[in-house]
Parts: sequence; C-alpha cells; structure tokens
Amino acid sequence: MQSKIEIGVVMRCSLLDTIFISEKRKDLLLFLKEGAKTKEEIREHFKFPWKSMIPQIKKLLEWNLVIYENDIYSLTPTGEAIVENMQNLLMSLSIHQDNLDYWSDHDLSPIPREMLYRIGELEECEVLEPDLPSIFEQQEEILKRISGSRKISTFISVYHPSYFLPFSSYLEKGVEVNVIVTEQVYSILQDDMRADSENISGENPFSFSMKKEYEKEMEALFKSDSSHIFTYREDIRPVSITVTDKLLSFSLMDRNGRYTNRIIVSSRPSALKWGEDLFKYYMDRSERLENKSAANKVSGETKGKRRSLNIET
Repeated sequence: MQSKIEIGVVMRCSLLDTIFISEKRKDLLLFLKEGAKTKEEIREHFKFPWKSMIPQIKKLLEWNLVIYENDIYSLTPTGEAIVENMQNLLMSLSIHQDNLDYWSDHDLSPIPREMLYRIGELEECEVLEPDLPSIFEQQEEILKRISGSRKISTFISVYHPSYFLPFSSYLEKGVEVNVIVTEQVYSILQDDMRADSENISGENPFSFSMKKEYEKEMEALFKSDSSHIFTYREDIRPVSITVTDKLLSFSLMDRNGRYTNRIIVSSRPSALKWGEDLFKYYMDRSERLENKSAANKVSGETKGKRRSLNIET
C-alpha cells in the first residue's frame, strides 16, 4: 500500500508530466492565459486537427486546470495560478539558456534575490561584447539606443570622464536625469574638478579643451533642477545600470572581480520595468545630494589636494 507521501509524489510528477511533457498542453495553457477561448479560436490558433486536441484538453480538464462551460474553454483559478508560475519559470529558463555564458561567468550578487526571481522579465535581452579596440563603440551604441528618452537613470561605479559627457545635452532637452555614483567615483569627481586648468593648458591643448567641456558638463549635471545625484556607499554593487523608457543596460563584474565590458541590454517593456526596480533598489540605499552644495564641492569651493584630469589621446 502506498503511503501518502508516495501518492503525493506520484500526483506531483503526473501533474508536471501533464503540463510539460506535451508541447500542445503547455501551449494551450499559455494561450488560455490570454483569456477564455472557443473551440474555433483554439483550432484556428494551433492549426491542429481538433481530434488531436481532444486528448490534451481532456487531461487538463481532469487536473482541474481548465473548465468547459457554455462552449467556452477557460482556466480555473488553480489553472491561472499554476500557469502564471509556469510562465515565469519558462521565461527564466529561456533567459539563462540564451545567455548561459554570461550568467555562469559573472558575479550575480549585486542583483538582489527578489530581482533574480524575476530574471525572466529580461525578455529578448542580448549581450553587447565589443572587441577591446572598439570599447568606445559600445558606449556610442548605448547612447544611440537611448536617444529620445524622456527619463534617464544610471548607476556608475567605474569612473571615466566620457561617462558624464552626454548629460548636459539631455538636460537641455528637459530630460529627467538620475545618477547614482559610488563614494569612490564621487571623490574622483571632486578631485578632477579641483584640478587647475591653467596647469594643463600649455602642455596639452586637447586635454585643456576636453577639461573645459568636462567642467561644463559637471556644472550642468550638478546644478540643473532636472538632475538628481545620489551617492552609494555599500560594497556590493553592479558595474553599471542604465535604464530609460527605451532601453535597459547593465553590467557586472566576472566571478573573479574583473571588469569584462560585456553588457546585457533589452528594450522590452517587462525588462524596462525590471531595470527600473533594480535602479530603485540601489537608489533607496543611496544618499541624495543637494544639487547646489554638491556643485560647490565638485567645482572646487573646498580647497584640497589638486589632481590633474588624465585623458588618453
């Protein structure tokens, strides 16, 4: 005689088999998730002979996943709950399968557990992986994809002057800009803006010109009413996050703590929502800077050790 545990295992395995072994049953459940359907709608959607669908529907009826009333097939409340979780599982499996190398090679600890549970929302994501000589083309590609965005939120934990250069053009167009920087990046910003432009003007005219442009960008970023600056002080963090109403991009360190220049990007609505929630997670753990006081600190009102801005030419 089978124990209750053994019977339960048999039932669970049978239900899993019912859902996943048959592609027809799985696809039918996902189709009914969109809403109740008639026999004709099901037949038209799947292009299968109706006789081949009858055994599949019978199985779903037996497991109380589907109900048939008034010539309409629909999910039961139990079916709705199971299909919702089933869809999340299938989406998560698809994301991991399509980009297995990235997920297995990178440190996922900066993604909080609740966001990892929703990783399937990164629909149709791709990995941008430029060759080393083309590293700046990667940034240009991101800027091209976010062009025309109404709001830009970005987390920066690895410093380079070029990361900050586009902000003034966005602010001039009335785009809302939210920027989180690590404490280390903010410290570098302060030191760079305290550097004496006159000290480099005679040595490298190009560097001098770039520094003046950089100062203009920083002033716009820290003084605009449309920009909001935050500092993040905790150790666990992504390399970068950028999310707009058009694109999500983010990058992580590899498992050995090295920067890899490989960026996950997606433009799907569910991915944008996922990215907004990830950015908010870090924003909630950051300290907001008052723009005027932050601008004064960055522009050099506080005297300290001077440091030249190094720009590769």
